[in-house]
Amino acid sequence: MSKVTAIVLAAGKGSRMKSDTPKQFLKVNGKPLIAYSLAAFEKSQVSEIVLVTGEDGIDICSQIVRSYHISKCSSIVTGGTVRALSVYNGIKAATGDFVLIHDGARPLVSQRLIADTIEAVKKYPAVVPVLPVKDTIRQIQPDGSLNDAFDRSTLFGMQTPQAFSRDRILSAYQDLMDADCDFSQITDDVMIMEKAFGIHAQPVTGEEINKKITTPEDMAWLGSLL
Repeated sequence: MSKVTAIVLAAGKGSRMKSDTPKQFLKVNGKPLIAYSLAAFEKSQVSEIVLVTGEDGIDICSQIVRSYHISKCSSIVTGGTVRALSVYNGIKAATGDFVLIHDGARPLVSQRLIADTIEAVKKYPAVVPVLPVKDTIRQIQPDGSLNDAFDRSTLFGMQTPQAFSRDRILSAYQDLMDADCDFSQITDDVMIMEKAFGIHAQPVTGEEINKKITTPEDMAWLGSLL
């Protein structure tokens, strides 16, 4: 039976939150934000959780794992200088056949979404939850004027967890490192497979509630919802 590792990212600074405390450690209804994601994966089909954080977050993450009884957390590892390298450190620590890479700032990831992602990654080399874009999207030109609107029916927003065969994405990272890739330009995990192998991810249906918490307004929304 194949083993699945959830890699949960908690290494960001959260500058848009306007707080001295990294957003993943801010409390919502008395509970650290990161604890919600960890609890979701603890209840799920995954066999193992690898938590990735900054050097100064190791102790607090260890305390959160103990306090909220996250028994599947096998390791807490230090992130890299950019998001993609933090993911790479998590993948190296993972022991699963498949990895689910999740933003710890998406606290309301559901059991349905986790299960659907796991099921899909056993059939496809890369999987990503998506939602259709609701707003009209335009580019602003250098002179400040607007370009024509994009066809909204073809636009989708990416979510996490994004899922891969561990060996395949590890190989993709190694190929990009050999090619001196600028990892600061990698904004989500499926881009690794695209750049290394030209493989595009299989979409699965995301969820509106699986929102990334980035601003104080998002925190207020989450608190009222909970």
